[in-house]
Amino acid sequence: MVFGKLRPVGSRVPKPEPSSTMLPWEGKYLHEFTRSGTDALSLAVRLAMADRADVESPEVLIPAYGCPDLVAAVVAQGATPVVVDLADQQTPRMDTESVAAAITSNTVAVIAVDFLGIPERLDALSAICQANNLLLIEDSAQCFPPESVETGVADLVILSFGRGKPINLMGGGALLIRKDHHSRFSPVVSRYSVLPLKIDFFWYLKRFLFNLMLSRVSYVCMEKLPFLHLGETRLHFLGEVHRLDLPKRLVSAGVSEFYSRPVWQRVYDRKLSFLDDCGWVRLHAFCDAQENGAKPRLRYALLAPNGPMRDQIISGLNKAGIAANSFYGRALPDIDGVAECLGGTGSCIAADEFASRLLTLPCHDGVSERDINITVGRFSADLDSTGNYSPPSTG
Repeated sequence: MVFGKLRPVGSRVPKPEPSSTMLPWEGKYLHEFTRSGTDALSLAVRLAMADRADVESPEVLIPAYGCPDLVAAVVAQGATPVVVDLADQQTPRMDTESVAAAITSNTVAVIAVDFLGIPERLDALSAICQANNLLLIEDSAQCFPPESVETGVADLVILSFGRGKPINLMGGGALLIRKDHHSRFSPVVSRYSVLPLKIDFFWYLKRFLFNLMLSRVSYVCMEKLPFLHLGETRLHFLGEVHRLDLPKRLVSAGVSEFYSRPVWQRVYDRKLSFLDDCGWVRLHAFCDAQENGAKPRLRYALLAPNGPMRDQIISGLNKAGIAANSFYGRALPDIDGVAECLGGTGSCIAADEFASRLLTLPCHDGVSERDINITVGRFSADLDSTGNYSPPSTG
């Protein structure tokens, strides 16, 4: 019997460092800390609209598979999100030809999402944006450091410091503005009020309780509380956007904590490589090969051969105490309340297929090699039950 469950995501909140250090993006970008990553993204949309003040009905292009917060951030500024299908059924990246085709005289920006640490094709999207006088926004809420930190290719970059993000500070976000844009955008940013954040006794108490709730027993208990809506993908409309007086030394601590984590995707890749011959796709394998899997990942992502096999594996892993899941579960237009907010919705065949096959595994600091062996064993048992596969060794 399993008395606890490994949470799907969520790192521990660090203590602030005694003093701040240079943040990874400060070479090419200046930052504005915000109340959340969604606030940061919405502020980025506002800057794109300000850059094209002549556009009366602004539109923003977003991927057809993603978090509904993308929609909330765009709608909050009075703009219309337009979804673009994925390049194919085995990638989270937007189809660049469809991006170019979706651009109209009302388009002001393209939001490129770094999906679970897999960066978008920013160079290709940047070329499209430059040719059409659009801003390129890199949404790196699920990826750290952002791809643009080294290249400066995106005009604006989004970070999130909420639960379940690469850097967890119990909330907050950051809008990174490329230095050549900052003087132009600063008057717009300054119109948004700043909320205080005190690192006091109550903050430390909240941190203690939050970290305590990351235990396996706590997660099982929280799953049984329906009002928490754990694991549900829902559209939450955004209210007023705020900046946040987030201490830089706390962000520095979060960055340090991120780089200290184990890179479990290397172990997953080694022990699950047999899936390549079983019709599965290891989404991170092609990305990590370029950097030797050096950076920790938020989750480990796989595509099953089909939806029923994906669902069978998820069910078995959860019964074994491993909180695997299907992430968002559906393409954006199919999430309740989203379709009514979209404009120019075309076919999302690739996104629908991608959503039906995606499975994610925990990749955080609470994972152990024993958990990965249990996971491998569950895959082996379910695949072998079909009579087509021989279980590999978990050693």
